[in-house]
Amino acid sequence: MALSDKEIGMRVRNIRKESGLTQDRFARKFHMTQQTLSRYENGRISIPNGTLESIARGMNVSVGYFLGVDSTEFTDDELRLINIYRRADDRMKEYILEMARMTEEKLKGRDLPE
Repeated sequence: MALSDKEIGMRVRNIRKESGLTQDRFARKFHMTQQTLSRYENGRISIPNGTLESIARGMNVSVGYFLGVDSTEFTDDELRLINIYRRADDRMKEYILEMARMTEEKLKGRDLPE
């Protein structure tokens, strides 16, 4: 289940506080304003994927931590696909699933791990 913007923001806040950074210092480190960071942390606005990835890299945590996914089982690309799917509307989800089905058909007969 995908985490809400508020839950993701709380995880960003936890990482920031565990690192002993103020909102101002953390915001400057990741090229945003303190007000924007506050909105992210409070779940008032969604954190863009690129920003979330930058924070994950900069704070030495997996993107999966912020998304509520155990990243030990997934690569960053797999997590990106999951996040895209979860944020998509129903029409886009149908398109993504159709692309996956077509890819699966092309891969049939190859020795691939399941």
